[in-house]
Amino acid sequence: MIQSLANYFGKVSPVFLDGLLYVLIAWFTFNQAYFGGDEAAKYISPEAKFWLNWLIGSGAVFCTALKAFRNTAYSEHKVKQGNTTFTPNPNPPKP
Repeated sequence: MIQSLANYFGKVSPVFLDGLLYVLIAWFTFNQAYFGGDEAAKYISPEAKFWLNWLIGSGAVFCTALKAFRNTAYSEHKVKQGNTTFTPNPNPPKP
């Protein structure tokens, strides 16, 4: 299952994945604040509110950890493989 997810997301642009992760982090964080307030307690039972906050908080933590991984370990891995798109200019402009 993990291999099939890796194959699927390997075909998606890294810029799209980073943008999607940022959107998901913002969405989960907003929802956690929204459902964690006193207003939500008026309309949601305490047990449902507890599990909803757990689920939303887990999603936020998961997306944040995945984004942090992509910022560090994944980029270092790509540099070691030589799969970067950065090519230095052999003739940089003179100051």
